[in-house]
Amino acid sequence: MKKTFFSFVLILFISTFCNVNAQVWSKSFTAGSYDSNNNLLGGSEFLQLIGHKNMLFASVGYWENANNIWYGGSNSNIGWGQVNRLDNPLANWQEDFFLGASYLRPEILKQIIFTKDQFGNLLSLPDTVLICAGYTRNFVTNTFTVKSFVRNDANGTWGESQIVQGSTSGGENYSIRDIEIHVDQQTGLEYVFATVGTQGIYKGKYNPANPGKIDWISTAEFGPLSIRPLGIEVANGALHFSSGSKLYRRIDGISPSYVIDHDFNDLGATINSAVGGIRGLTTIDNPNGIDDAFLLMWCPDGQSQGIIYRLDPDGTGGFNRIYETKLSVLIGSFLPGASANYILGAYNEFYKYIDPINSDTFHLVGFEASISGGGHPTWNGYYKGGLFAKRGSNGMYSIEEINGTIGTNDTSLVANRCYASSPFSNEDALYFGGFDPNSNTSTNMAWIYKKDYLLTSVDEFTENENNFVIYPNPASNQLIIKSKNHVKQAFSIINLLGEKIVSGTLNGQIEALDISSLSPNIYIIRIDNESVKFVKTD
Repeated sequence: MKKTFFSFVLILFISTFCNVNAQVWSKSFTAGSYDSNNNLLGGSEFLQLIGHKNMLFASVGYWENANNIWYGGSNSNIGWGQVNRLDNPLANWQEDFFLGASYLRPEILKQIIFTKDQFGNLLSLPDTVLICAGYTRNFVTNTFTVKSFVRNDANGTWGESQIVQGSTSGGENYSIRDIEIHVDQQTGLEYVFATVGTQGIYKGKYNPANPGKIDWISTAEFGPLSIRPLGIEVANGALHFSSGSKLYRRIDGISPSYVIDHDFNDLGATINSAVGGIRGLTTIDNPNGIDDAFLLMWCPDGQSQGIIYRLDPDGTGGFNRIYETKLSVLIGSFLPGASANYILGAYNEFYKYIDPINSDTFHLVGFEASISGGGHPTWNGYYKGGLFAKRGSNGMYSIEEINGTIGTNDTSLVANRCYASSPFSNEDALYFGGFDPNSNTSTNMAWIYKKDYLLTSVDEFTENENNFVIYPNPASNQLIIKSKNHVKQAFSIINLLGEKIVSGTLNGQIEALDISSLSPNIYIIRIDNESVKFVKTD
């Protein structure tokens, strides 16, 4: 059985009756269901999570999912890449965008902000857009097409723009892993840059008249490359990207060029193209100066140990390499008796957030681990639970497990790939998504969990800002509701899985609810569209 934080939360509530700083896991998305429009919400992996304009969006792929016709499915209308949407914490996920047949994985899902038009003029108001991207393959002509898609937030539709089309075989050659905005420091023009597999670095300009918002230049600004880039970042006013062991920097100007700022080839010349070498390239504050530094994970080949380095500017245009930690060592301590044989992580950037409990700035990085020994549950050789590492502002690392220690009979999580702070008002939470098929059948294995930070001031009652008060909180047998309205109102009690377990009608301004049958736990009471958390004790 999974360990939970519930007993800890209850003790904290009961013993202190003051500010409660508790963390509770709950599941937000289970693959294999249908939304209200009868769209299949499945998938083998969540690739990206992003908050955008008070909504949460997630990109889900169908690599190795049997709903896809490539892996055993019979319906060509399902089993392709999607962007799903969550409108509030208590809502159900909905399909927001279906990329279309043969789009297997929407690898990009990102919020970007355009500040200039295609001519370099400042916009009267910046345009904040949600963009996703992926590639499709025509098996008849063996043609690969890479497109970006931008959401029209006014009507919920998505416009498209083609980046490049070609016929080179192999998905990695067209794998589009990151997008970044950069203003050329010499010309003043603003571009959006995309890494497109081994084809190279492509760029486009903002065009509000284009439904896809971007006019892409169909020839690479730089490339081809021997290994697909896995990250692109702006630091110290310059655009950087990683490819294999190398960190490149763009030299701005009318005729831009690229130089190598750092090379990890001294650590080993063998780079597995699927693994990629430098992963998770992330700009951070330089702890030893005023310029930006980089965080990254070094994963060169099938023997990767998940070593994390920091690159600090050396003052001459290059970087000093600083060793920070090795995840295989941390895993050996976290999973007693286990040896981590292979670590793959940093699918995206190290995610920055401020912990609401202690106000420290952390960076998160998810990973998967092939392990042996210790008797821990595995899935095809990988540790079954979802692990992630936290880097504190002091550079120290720790490991946590999503939803507590996984049990033998629990659904496999395997790889934490993406994260997002809750975009919803009055919710202190982090959302985590993931799974990695690793070329194994993975039907409906995609998952999203969230970690709630319960920062509730507990006295004798808990008050909603608007229309009702509940007390006591925590409560054992009876919960008193005092409504500011004098009319009948529908109410429901919901558990942290989002399941409605009690419903009824409030008949007056003050009403006592019998909650003695509820198990000790944390619940949400909803009256009309307003919600408050409370704790049920023994």
